[in-house]
Amino acid sequence: MKTVVITGGTDGIGLGLARIYLERGDQVVVVGTDKAKAEPGAWFIRADLELIDENRRLINRLSAELDTIDLLVLGARFQRSRRRETADGLESNFALTYLSRFLLSHGLAGLLGRAADPVVLNFGAGRFGPPRWDDLQQRTQYHGLTAMIQAGILNAALAVDFVGRHPAIRYVNTFPGTVATSFAGDYDETEAAQIGRLRATGKSVETAVKEILPFLDSGAPGHPVAVNEGSAVPLAPQASSLADARRLYDYTREVLAR
Repeated sequence: MKTVVITGGTDGIGLGLARIYLERGDQVVVVGTDKAKAEPGAWFIRADLELIDENRRLINRLSAELDTIDLLVLGARFQRSRRRETADGLESNFALTYLSRFLLSHGLAGLLGRAADPVVLNFGAGRFGPPRWDDLQQRTQYHGLTAMIQAGILNAALAVDFVGRHPAIRYVNTFPGTVATSFAGDYDETEAAQIGRLRATGKSVETAVKEILPFLDSGAPGHPVAVNEGSAVPLAPQASSLADARRLYDYTREVLAR
């Protein structure tokens, strides 16, 4: 029996994965904000992962109550048309879609390291590109879509740095494409109409889960893998990408220290 921890596990692909692993007889821990949406049989933990202390509380609780984690799914997201800062003074998309993933992957690396074949699945875009070093908190020219693209770039850098520090843990970044989920968020009228069209035309959650599962069930550690709608591209980072990964790690540690 495996132990699977899923953030964002009460909706969309996270919920689909929770159902699959429960059907397999695995122990599933779902982290979210609405217990009523959790799949029966899963252990639900409520946490607001936009907040640094909530992430640390979750890490401490899981470390105290679990012996190991075989699969950590980082899927929590909440898109906003308008820029918003958290109680920690961070741009909300940066806090939830990147910083929470940084905290949980590093904070739970010890439990992952006890598994026979540990895997981190990160719902980031899995692509390289230069982070906006002059404005990582998106204080200028904020746009909801741009914020999500930026989070994908940061998560690609996170994957490269994490595997360098924890080479025995497999790391999969996935971009599932357009999937007919709830698209949880706070949208203006224009973006709400766009989201409505995406819901109507997106692939099913079941299809997206089938595209991802093969990369969770088998693979080799040591290099992060990007999965784009079922097709994998092994990431062989160039020197510039490695430099960005290390720079982002240092920046993130400075943010947390403050």
